[in-house]
Amino acid sequence: MTSSSAVFESEFSSTTRLKIVNVFRSKLLLLLCKTLPHSRGFITNIDLSKLIIYLKNIKGLFMLHGLENLKKMVDIEISSDIESIDTNYEPSLDELSPYSMSDSFSSLLMMNGLLVANIWKHKTGEAQTITVDHKKAMEMLYRPNFLHINDQPLSLDAFKRFESLTHKTKDGYFETITALEHLHDKTLKVLNCPPEQEAIEAAYLSKTAQEWEDIFNEHGLSGTKIRTQQEFQAHPQGQALSKLPPIQVKALGTGSKVPFRPSERPLSDVKVLDVSHIIAGPSMSTFLAEQGAQVLHIANPSAERITSNYLDTGFGKRNAYLNFNKQKDLETFYQLITETDVYVNGYAPGRLQEKFGLTEEKLLSINPNLIIVTSSAFGEVGPWANRHGWENIAQAAVGSAFDHGTENQPILCPYGFITDYGTGLMGSIGILKALHNRAFIGGSQRVSVSLAQTCMWYQNQGLNSNPQNQQRSQKKDQENIDKKFATIHKVISGGNISENTIKTPTPFGVITHLKPVLEYSRTPAYWDKPTSPLGSDFPTWK
Repeated sequence: MTSSSAVFESEFSSTTRLKIVNVFRSKLLLLLCKTLPHSRGFITNIDLSKLIIYLKNIKGLFMLHGLENLKKMVDIEISSDIESIDTNYEPSLDELSPYSMSDSFSSLLMMNGLLVANIWKHKTGEAQTITVDHKKAMEMLYRPNFLHINDQPLSLDAFKRFESLTHKTKDGYFETITALEHLHDKTLKVLNCPPEQEAIEAAYLSKTAQEWEDIFNEHGLSGTKIRTQQEFQAHPQGQALSKLPPIQVKALGTGSKVPFRPSERPLSDVKVLDVSHIIAGPSMSTFLAEQGAQVLHIANPSAERITSNYLDTGFGKRNAYLNFNKQKDLETFYQLITETDVYVNGYAPGRLQEKFGLTEEKLLSINPNLIIVTSSAFGEVGPWANRHGWENIAQAAVGSAFDHGTENQPILCPYGFITDYGTGLMGSIGILKALHNRAFIGGSQRVSVSLAQTCMWYQNQGLNSNPQNQQRSQKKDQENIDKKFATIHKVISGGNISENTIKTPTPFGVITHLKPVLEYSRTPAYWDKPTSPLGSDFPTWK
């Protein structure tokens, strides 16, 4: 006999299911109001919307919608005595996006927490409760912008260019990235124009968006025609990615079981070699470091970096330099791999493999129990498999810019780096699943995540339940757009303040930064090392 839940899922789209669930929630809440003691007087003297928010935050009353999707995707049995709580939800958290951002991002955090707690349960027999605060979760989406050094806001010069990365073309719109100086200079060279706004916009108007996309990618630059969801879904790249889950974990067929063993903290016996940059890859290992993972971040001594990014994602890590162009440094890297549990590669697919020979076969010959993680812009399948990409490029390519704007004014999601931090969480979820697989099934594992697939996952979670947002398609007025631009300006300007910050002494000074979002009843989340300068430590395991 087919279960009612199976029929429910097969007969309705995810968006329709979410609407039905929201109607059911409202009916249930009204029923609860009627059955409360002295309900008439109580309801007369209280704002019903506030009561609904309060009831939504009662432990166990409602499940995170996105969490159920992630549990099915991860397919790891979580111990039944591990509890999850989400608090502090307010409809206003989602008012500037058609996506269920608060639910989706909080669900990603909670899935991480449940897997960490499950590892701790296997190691010690102790269960615990994980709590996620929706407001704190949403702040995390623009985490670098809360950074202060010695009480002075950190300058975010690299991100000030983000306000002018969308350009009108002959037939549509084109998205670029110039956050690094060499990208800025190379872009001007391709455009063949001076660094003046009027000249730049005139250059983009001379060709179609598709022509610029082809030219940019031929020159090794990251740029994309801004597409609608429907356009991307019809594109060969969209079709290729739609067949794959946003978190892919695959056994590689070498090695043996590495059982969970007692450790001081849930992940303190896990060694993570982080060879990534910008946000998505580095944030993966930062999430793992919250529960004690030993993280060694490797940087290229000659590469340009964005200060706010490595200050933000550097907590809980040691930092070392290696130049893979030098055989001696390459040998040092191979030596590190012998003791590594998780290797994170945050560079474009094939780049380190082709240039330096860091293939899966080579790495597994050194360490057959290795977990190999790749974080890319557009995945490793389809015609864009080797393309570079950033947060804004992924959003623009898959439809987010038109989802949040209008056909005449595309705009990125105003809440911050939704694909960067989302992909970081997708990656850490994949790593935690791979650790489970290695412990109980055995062998090396491969984890693959991408910015584009993370954005597609947000889209697939359906519209949020805020009534204002249900009308968004009919009411994309200029006031709404202006509010989004104001929020983006606030996000990229830096100097943001939060009650969820702490001050940590570092070699850079006393840094004010956001604390970890998740609260664990048994194993508190914290970073045991301050952020440190790149190359400030030796490339060795301690």
